[in-house]
Amino acid sequence: MKNILLILTIILFSNMADAQEKNEYYETLWKQVEKLENEALPKSSLKVVKSISEKAKKENSSAQIVKALLYTSKYALTLEEDAQLKIINDFKTEIENASFPTKNVLESYLANMYWQFFQNNRYQFYNRTKTETKVDPSAGSGQADFRTWDLTTLFHEIDIHFEKSIENEDQLKGVPVSEFDIILHKQDNSAEYRPTLFDLLAHTALQFYMTSENNITRPADKFEIDDPELLCEAPAFVQLKIDNSDETSMQAKALKIYQRLLLHHLPSARPYTLVEVDIERLHFTYQNATFESKDEQYLEVLQNMAASSKGSPAASLYQYEIAALYQQWGQTYQPKGSTEHRWKLKEAIEICDSVIENYPKSRGAEKCEVLKSQLLSRDSRLTNEQHIPVNMPSRLLVNYKNHDQLQLSARKISQSQLRQLNDIWKHPKKLAFLKKLSVVKDWEATLKNENDYQEHGTEILLPALPNDQYVILAEPTENKNGTFAYSPVQVTDFALAETRTPTHHNFQVVDRNSGAPISGASLKFYYQIEYDGPRKNKTFTSDKMGMVSIPLSNEYWNNVNIRINHSSGTAFYKGYYLNEKYEQGKPGIDYTAFLFTDRSIYRPGQPLYFKGIAIK
Repeated sequence: MKNILLILTIILFSNMADAQEKNEYYETLWKQVEKLENEALPKSSLKVVKSISEKAKKENSSAQIVKALLYTSKYALTLEEDAQLKIINDFKTEIENASFPTKNVLESYLANMYWQFFQNNRYQFYNRTKTETKVDPSAGSGQADFRTWDLTTLFHEIDIHFEKSIENEDQLKGVPVSEFDIILHKQDNSAEYRPTLFDLLAHTALQFYMTSENNITRPADKFEIDDPELLCEAPAFVQLKIDNSDETSMQAKALKIYQRLLLHHLPSARPYTLVEVDIERLHFTYQNATFESKDEQYLEVLQNMAASSKGSPAASLYQYEIAALYQQWGQTYQPKGSTEHRWKLKEAIEICDSVIENYPKSRGAEKCEVLKSQLLSRDSRLTNEQHIPVNMPSRLLVNYKNHDQLQLSARKISQSQLRQLNDIWKHPKKLAFLKKLSVVKDWEATLKNENDYQEHGTEILLPALPNDQYVILAEPTENKNGTFAYSPVQVTDFALAETRTPTHHNFQVVDRNSGAPISGASLKFYYQIEYDGPRKNKTFTSDKMGMVSIPLSNEYWNNVNIRINHSSGTAFYKGYYLNEKYEQGKPGIDYTAFLFTDRSIYRPGQPLYFKGIAIK
């Protein structure tokens, strides 16, 4: 007995040493490839890759075979003409000669290449007519040219290869996804959600089947998610018989793959694997369902699944989904419209608090923390008239969320400072800039906060201000956390009107309160010639009617800003332009002609008789 154990131990360690030696050998070869790539030597890199491929095929190393083929395809894009066609045909050749599980992985890659080709050339397919057979101009060369196919044919081909990629399901479930680590971009805890090769390939196929592409030809009795029974709890869903008579329905195929995944994980010991797949399935079904009252049924299913998994960390994810649904409903609240879901945001926060308390270290608790912070975030916006009269109070509209009181201030700002402010993108720097402006007046405004976590609006007093340019800054009175709102305003008794004629561009300065013309005002125009010409300026004085009339010239004045100076005040206006002078010549004479033939179709060599009608 001891001798047998000794022999088994020797075999085991020799196999482990052999496997380690092989891995180190492959790593050495791939480092050579990387070095040659960095030296811009693709042909030399390709030679090393081919040697890796030959070695991998002899040793039946699936991951290395696939990796070598991917690198060969990458170099083909640089070294070969018609590279796309060659790569596809190379994959087909490899698939014919490959065995499990390499064959399954390559089928998935091939389907994805077809799918990516469609996504990159989407609009070409929309103009193609469906054909009974594959259009294949290169058939004589022995190569099928997928670039000539119509949309329905291409999607059918993608479907075939994705279905083949998840054949031999039981065997795929026994292959750990870690065996293909060298060709995967892994994320944290990815083994929890894609533990086997079947999980990986099935989810890859789902990315295609869940697409919303709807331009393929469909039968009259096409499959739709119009049966409420399809939106149900996981144990009931896996027992459903899904209608597969519509072979073009990607939705039906997606649901059937979800059935296979759920059956695979229903007895799973991993707490999150099953629930993540189930929630993906519920999202997909809910978003594509066409029957009435799907909202209520979706909520009921989530509640039932949360109750059935109570005590498990998986329950936290179902409860998070309920809170997210309440958030979605709560955002439909309109104070003067739909008020049905006004308090759903508050209910969502209550659910988040419960999850955080009962499942503090769960994935659901992490997501609830993020959702809760979004719902509790403070926000405010200011809306006011661009110009208001001097020393007269006016109104300021405040839209706010989760605020009780605001501290407001009117701060003087010049045009150059306003341009600097608009060029600042980062909020902390913007607030710091505003804080440096001199305060002319400050006041507080009490807001009505009903703790429904909804956005509300109210008008507050904007106190009287002297003639100048200001920015109104609003900050929370307490618990300042960097949130603020601001809005520029100009306090002036002037208003500027403009009119155009074929020869002149007229501006009139009037009193904003009475409409009386302002004579003797100085109007300085700052403008740019065309869109890239020099900056210039000119000064005009308004006449007794407050008018400034500018004759049109051969120059186009772009980005015109106007500064008004008068003994009674100043003002600044921007966003104008002056067109070039248009020379109106004599009206031209239009001629048109219509030709008529004696028939619509002619035989070769037959005389053609025609006549014409000319119109002036």
